[in-house]
Amino acid sequence: MSLREYKEFGRLPERISRAISCGNVSHAYIIEGDSCVDKRKFAKDFVKAILCSLEPGFGCDQCVVCRKIDHDNYEDLYAAQADDFSVKDAAISALQEKLKNKPSGGMRNIAIIEDADTMTVRAQNRLLKTLEEPNDGTVIVLLSENTENLLQTITSRCI
Repeated sequence: MSLREYKEFGRLPERISRAISCGNVSHAYIIEGDSCVDKRKFAKDFVKAILCSLEPGFGCDQCVVCRKIDHDNYEDLYAAQADDFSVKDAAISALQEKLKNKPSGGMRNIAIIEDADTMTVRAQNRLLKTLEEPNDGTVIVLLSENTENLLQTITSRCI
């Protein structure tokens, strides 16, 4: 689905698309919403908008990159999620190792951290290093139900 399809989000998709089209992609974003909102789907569509060469800023859903992202097999897209009840330090450490490599399919490494608000304090402190000094082109998307559970140092470094 293209970012154009998210009409219920008001002007947000339009603002995101404009920023991407102008080359103003930040290194870290937080997407916050209730558990009934499919934040992962929105994050994947956001990533397509960043990486799509046919319709930058929106995503075309047709090109190889968009189709790979839809099928969870884009080589430079990494994910971390909660193991049992929280995102552990080991998951963030493994994600950081992957992000150290140069992208093989394009110009960017992208990471999506699901349930980011469940990260342990140790995991958040580990992630902080990456947020402060990301490799060129790296984009990290944190999905959260409650950003108040994230350290202020994390939220201050994200859009």
